[in-house]
Formats: sequence, structure tokens, C-alpha cells
Amino acid sequence: MGMSDSRRVGLALSGGSVRGIAHIGVIKALTEHGFQPAVVVGTSVGSLIGAGLAAGMSWQELKKMAEAVFWPSLLNGGNLEQFCGRYLPSSFRDLPLPFAAIATTLPDRRTVVLKTGKLAPAISASCAMRLVRRSVSLNGERLKDGGISCVLPSLECRELGADFIIGSDVWELSAILRGMGVTHDHPQAKHVYPQHYLNAALGSDVLIQPDIPLKAYVPGCVSVATLIAAGEAATHRALA
Repeated sequence: MGMSDSRRVGLALSGGSVRGIAHIGVIKALTEHGFQPAVVVGTSVGSLIGAGLAAGMSWQELKKMAEAVFWPSLLNGGNLEQFCGRYLPSSFRDLPLPFAAIATTLPDRRTVVLKTGKLAPAISASCAMRLVRRSVSLNGERLKDGGISCVLPSLECRELGADFIIGSDVWELSAILRGMGVTHDHPQAKHVYPQHYLNAALGSDVLIQPDIPLKAYVPGCVSVATLIAAGEAATHRALA
């Protein structure tokens, strides 16, 4: 499927903390295969990478952005908003591609699709991880990490007008369960995965699941390269 294909490709980027850097390798490999997303939706760290992609950044520029991030300093909301201010346009309106960031309302845990207004607070809300960060107040609601209610935003890509969905799944829990032999289409899957994840995995036309080594959790540029390579390899496998 090349760029001349008439389908509108949607790229759904999951949450997954530092593992999200693997999304950049996925983007690199998709570019090499001629996939040009028309719609991008991201949850948590996926919203940060996704906003960069929607802003027109190449995988090389996204890699530089990732190398400039001193993990885990980005877990601090103020740092994250400053970072967005430095690397990203100020509002959704300024993005060349349709983009949405996923957050979760408290206390009722509804999924919120943020796609208008200022970009930094939307990404900050999407990335407001449980336990680590306090909630973000936006549009009169208390918002937390999108991963709580929608860790892989494949269906939200479809709602934004995409008709061919590529899901990049770097979520820790799905990786652990796959390692135990329970994939999303396993008979026991409904007992161990949240329903929102199963709907998203089954709703993706291509599902990319990088194998991320534990050493990638060590901060520094070496791990950025390791994570990007994992994303690339998984994409080539999924498209083979």
C-alpha cells in the first residue's frame, strides 16, 4: 500500500511511558514503507510523539526531541508544558494534520478526545500518569492519563475520519501478557485485558507491538536508539 492509495491512514499511538520512544521507530519504518498518516491520535506519551508527527516533524526530528528529554523529568507537569512550548505549535489549529490527545475524566473515568484549543495542557492531561502526577483541570473537568480509559486510541482514529488504522502498541501490560502467551486474540484475553484495549487491538487493521528490552529503561541516548530500533523491527514484521 503506497502513498497513492486512496485510504485515509490513521495512526494510533498507545501510552507506555518511556517505552513510547519506540513509536518513533514505528513512524520511521512506516515512512520507509510509504505510509503517510492522514490522522494521528495519541494517548499519554503517544500524544507527545503524535503531536510532533502531526506538526510535521520527521522521525529524525522526533528522535532529537526524544534525546533532549531527560527522563523522568517530563513526568513533572510544568516541565512537560515547557517542553511542548519549545517543540510544538501552541494550538491544535496550527497542526497540519488532524490530531487528538486522549485523556480520562475523574472520578467517572470517561474517555475524552481533546482536539481543539491549546496543545500543551491537552498533552499534559493525556500524560498525567496515575500516582505520579496530579490531575489537570481543563474545560471545567478534572483530567488524568488517557491510558486509564483508552490506552490504544484506534477507534478514536476512525472517528476522526481514518479508514485504515495502524495501531502502535507499546503498553507495558500487553507486553507482559504477550510474554506469558496471552495475546489480545487468546481465548482468555477478555479475563485479563481491559475491554477498551481489546476493542482497540481488534479494531486496528495493522497492530504493531515492539519487543522492548528492559535495558531500554535506563535513561540516555543509547536507550533512545534501542527503543527506536525495537519499533522499526516490529513494524517491518507487522507489514511483512
